[in-house]
Amino acid sequence: MTIPFPSLEYFQALQQRTREDSDIFEKLGVCDVDFGAKVGERMFSVRFEVCECVEVREGGDPTALDFVLAGPPEIWREMLQAIAQHGGADAAHTLNTLTHVGNQIQVEAQDAEGSDKLFRYMASIQEFFDQGRHLEIAFD
Repeated sequence: MTIPFPSLEYFQALQQRTREDSDIFEKLGVCDVDFGAKVGERMFSVRFEVCECVEVREGGDPTALDFVLAGPPEIWREMLQAIAQHGGADAAHTLNTLTHVGNQIQVEAQDAEGSDKLFRYMASIQEFFDQGRHLEIAFD
């Protein structure tokens, strides 16, 4: 089944993957974070508790989230295509690279503690998006 991106269905499919590949997330450790993924003007909120994604929704109040990853649709598309091609993000398309090299994806946080959570839980958040390797994605 093809899943459109960006869409709530895409984030719900990733949420389901955290349950199906729970062993991977457990090995990465505890991840307690509420973050947003802003693709152009559309934002999706994601909540992790312990080792599982427990909630995804479209929209949300950015000030109530730990941080928001905000980038243009073409950068998100590049990252997801690299994940599909390589079975996970290659070095040029990790969240770490995209938020640091050229600031292609912006980290928007209300405070230092919020932005620190991105780096504290980077492995789990990256794996969340890397689970897209199991999905067939159609880009808007």
